[in-house]
Amino acid sequence: MRILDKPFIAYVKEAQFGIALLFVVSLIRFLLKPVFGIPYEKGTLFASVTIVQPILMLIYTMRVIRSSGTYRDLLGFAAVLSLSMLGFIVAGILIDDLVGIDTYYTDPAHGGAFSPWEHIAGHTIAAIVFTIVLWGIGSLIYVIGGASQKTAGVRS
Repeated sequence: MRILDKPFIAYVKEAQFGIALLFVVSLIRFLLKPVFGIPYEKGTLFASVTIVQPILMLIYTMRVIRSSGTYRDLLGFAAVLSLSMLGFIVAGILIDDLVGIDTYYTDPAHGGAFSPWEHIAGHTIAAIVFTIVLWGIGSLIYVIGGASQKTAGVRS
């Protein structure tokens, strides 16, 4: 039994724009404190991959609906977005801790008080949860959007 309809790399290739956008937002988030001196409380909403990720899932859900894809395709995109976000966050945490740059990724009030490995483990668990949540959101939209698309096809 297959979990995804296509090889995982196919979803990665299709989601290149989303991965690039997550990278850019992650990089901006990384630079806000050390380069621009913006405190966490003021700048965190300007560069939040947690906000960008569901928006991207909505975009890829619409692509799946238009291409007559399946719930398995939604799972593929949810996993790609969550794993990409995890990779960028882990990189930020490691660079922050190993090089000693003070960034949002290790803000003491938001996970930075943990050891880097505990912090990374927490984000790994969060990536699994985000995959499931994004898949659920995408599936709900798929049901609503897919039903309206089938209804529209019958009327024409």
